[in-house]
Amino acid sequence: MAGLIPLAATGIGSVPFADPQETVALILETMPQIPYWPQMVQLGYLEDMTAQAARGLPALKVDVRRRTVGLDPDAPRDEALARFYEVVLAGDLTAFAFEEPDARGFFALLKAVASQGSPGPALKGQLSGPVTFTGVVKDPAGKAILYDRELTQAVCAGLARKVAWQARQFRDLGKEPVIFLDEPFLTGFGSAYLPISADEVTAILTQTLTEAREAAGPVTLGVHCCGNTDWSLLLKAPLDILSFDSYGYFENLRLYAGALSTFLARGGWLAWGLVPTNEDIQTETPDTLWRRFQAQVSRLSEDLGRGLQDILNQSLLTPACGMGYLSRERGRGVLASLKELSLRGQEWLAAL
Repeated sequence: MAGLIPLAATGIGSVPFADPQETVALILETMPQIPYWPQMVQLGYLEDMTAQAARGLPALKVDVRRRTVGLDPDAPRDEALARFYEVVLAGDLTAFAFEEPDARGFFALLKAVASQGSPGPALKGQLSGPVTFTGVVKDPAGKAILYDRELTQAVCAGLARKVAWQARQFRDLGKEPVIFLDEPFLTGFGSAYLPISADEVTAILTQTLTEAREAAGPVTLGVHCCGNTDWSLLLKAPLDILSFDSYGYFENLRLYAGALSTFLARGGWLAWGLVPTNEDIQTETPDTLWRRFQAQVSRLSEDLGRGLQDILNQSLLTPACGMGYLSRERGRGVLASLKELSLRGQEWLAAL
């Protein structure tokens, strides 16, 4: 994948910090090969991933006071959808842009890279995935719009163009775009909490990813799920990177060896969520995490019948999930650990 450096470190999204410029400087220092823009969730609800994704989508209302995004009961649905698809068909991505109060970390990263550059070939962004977004957003009766096919298709089209808009901003800086769709809602797949079929999930993801490529041009697309799920749903979708919590759920992913082998054989990459972002971080060190990673890669090599070098050449390192609710000290520790683990990983690969 263009712009990907084996065993480079990058981030997932939210951070526990409050200063966008200082945060971006820290990210550029600890993740120079694939820096990412931070979601500054400590600065208010507009930085929440659902609110960030809502701008430009039809018939929705962001309620900052209640910290919700919902279907606007006062918006004429048919008119809103008609206007939305006119914008989509026109091909203008401006309506899907972030504005600075929504994503201060995004604009801080753009300004920093424009003024001082960054050594790596890529920049990484993120956006709420379509299953999660439509599962969180409710109509006035309290029902998730995920079960409204017409609205879900519109959301997929809109999110795809928000991905494309991000990608173009990165490319304007001369950087390869890497964008993840964040899908924590998929941890509920197979339960009453998320009563939709596997085919529906795959179709929703496929529509979004496919339309994003069509609108963006060359772009590397990943999907991040921070818990356990039916991993075959993601491995069958047209994504380039599977981002998973390897600290907590590596053994679950091993159950899908066949689908995983096919994914890697077609050139897919794994983003290993190696550093925990929950209370487990208190008991781990870079040394313990490094031994854990080496053992996991060795087991996966045996499972798939692929060499260690093959797996490492298609691997990135990340936190297990967003860091938004860690302490600032813990957040800095996660970034420092990832910097060290990335260096160790690249040394390991070079020695093979």
